[in-house]
Amino acid sequence: MKGRVAILWLLAAAVACTGQLTWRQIFPNSTNVPEMRTDTVVGYDPNGQRIYLFGGLGQDFMSDLWSFDLATSNWTRIHGNQATDTTISPRPRFSIIGGFYPQGQPGSNDGLFVISTGEGINKVFYNDVWAFNVSRGEAVTSWRELPSVGDVPTERYGSAGGVHINGTALYVTHGFSNRRFSDTLRYDLQTLRWTSVFGGSSEYSATEPHPRCLMGSTMVGPESPLFFGGCLSGGFTGGPCPAIDSWFFNSQSKWERLSDCAAARKYSGLAPWPGVADTAVMFGGDEEDRSIIANDESAVGEVDFVDTTTGKWRRLLATGINGSLPVKRAHHAMVAVSDGIIMFGGEAATGGFLNDMWILTGDPDNAPSAGSCGPNWFLFMHLHGFFMIVSWGILLQAGAFIARYFRVKDPLWFKLHQIFQISGSILSFLGIILVFPGTRAVPNFAHGLIGVIILIFTIQQLINGFQRPHKEKDVEPPKKRVYWEHWHKWGGRFFLLLSAINISLGVYLVIAPVGVIVVWFLIFAAWLLAYIGFEAYGLIRAKRE
Repeated sequence: MKGRVAILWLLAAAVACTGQLTWRQIFPNSTNVPEMRTDTVVGYDPNGQRIYLFGGLGQDFMSDLWSFDLATSNWTRIHGNQATDTTISPRPRFSIIGGFYPQGQPGSNDGLFVISTGEGINKVFYNDVWAFNVSRGEAVTSWRELPSVGDVPTERYGSAGGVHINGTALYVTHGFSNRRFSDTLRYDLQTLRWTSVFGGSSEYSATEPHPRCLMGSTMVGPESPLFFGGCLSGGFTGGPCPAIDSWFFNSQSKWERLSDCAAARKYSGLAPWPGVADTAVMFGGDEEDRSIIANDESAVGEVDFVDTTTGKWRRLLATGINGSLPVKRAHHAMVAVSDGIIMFGGEAATGGFLNDMWILTGDPDNAPSAGSCGPNWFLFMHLHGFFMIVSWGILLQAGAFIARYFRVKDPLWFKLHQIFQISGSILSFLGIILVFPGTRAVPNFAHGLIGVIILIFTIQQLINGFQRPHKEKDVEPPKKRVYWEHWHKWGGRFFLLLSAINISLGVYLVIAPVGVIVVWFLIFAAWLLAYIGFEAYGLIRAKRE
């Protein structure tokens, strides 16, 4: 059996030497393997040449611990699930952050498989830190909960981060429990203390990652978490789900956005590419969602590489031994080993949990391209934004502008005013309808709440316009008409200003392309200058007269 394993590894090495990125399935040498599951956590022990795997979600919530010997292709079950194993260990959970810390504790020769966060039974969320002690050559069958002191993170799941093979800290960033998070925290594995290294951002930030969860992530450097996409809507925030942006925490402890390239997704797998600094590889992820109108899905065999020093992604194609490729999947685990990337489990795009293992080897610089960057990504919330810019940013503004400055063109001004206000209101209602396919919660964030208030005013203003008290020519208008005019005019002006503010929030909320943001603010500036110009002209004319 060992001879067969050696032949397979030699074959993989031979393929790698050709420079072709290649997937090869790893077949364990026994039927004693982990159950099919998603959202597990893995770590690689470079000294023991073993992979450690903990927890996940399968038929039930899991807390079992396994090791895989890369030399013999054998799985070993170290701990069972808590339902059948009385050993002290982390509670069953999934969507966990962790990794392997080769240095172990100060003064010792041990390594630690470290895990934190996750979601457990009955929607219980965790922020505890556990370490499984691994001596060189033999695993000590016990878990130990590490102290949680300092800037302890809020309980959460769906976070990004981990432990880099050359690092001394566990990173946890973003995630979700009762709300979306955007903070970044560092757990020092030598002093056993949490430190906040980034306090968080707003869902309207133009320079920092928005609150989110369910991203693909890895540690691209000892102090540099990297993540791609995820879900931004729900949990008191709004935004795309799935998202297309990617970020990494640079050496200045600041988040830096990378180029957009691969298809939008959540639940993808990422790992640092071995032997190449500041480089990571991504595979798979869930690229489908009810909120999507268009999303160029990844090609069969596509793997995406990023160089954080240049900020650029590349879409590449990998082949398979005898044409065999891993099925498209999401919720899987990936980890870097000495000569490639190991992938385990997940959920197939066609449905069903997995427990297969694959290794990706080769040279990305010699791999063929899977396509150009600049993906075709368009969501219902993008179409919602387009309708709102046209309605509130152009048509309704034009109707109010005509009513303010062109009353001398009677009755033309009134007819144009009606046309613009009615057509703008109809487009506004359509825009409201279009946002629902991408909404995952009530609009309990600023942009959504302001939008609801504006919607109520729009309905009221339309009804108010059709039921206005009429005035007779050359007769002093009644008080009811005077009050109506004050509300109709000043209320309209206030809500036009409020809508412009809300559109400005919206273009950042949906992570709109720079071109869209520029176009909107040019429209906003044009109206602002037009109002200032006409008001100034009116004052000058009145002074002359």
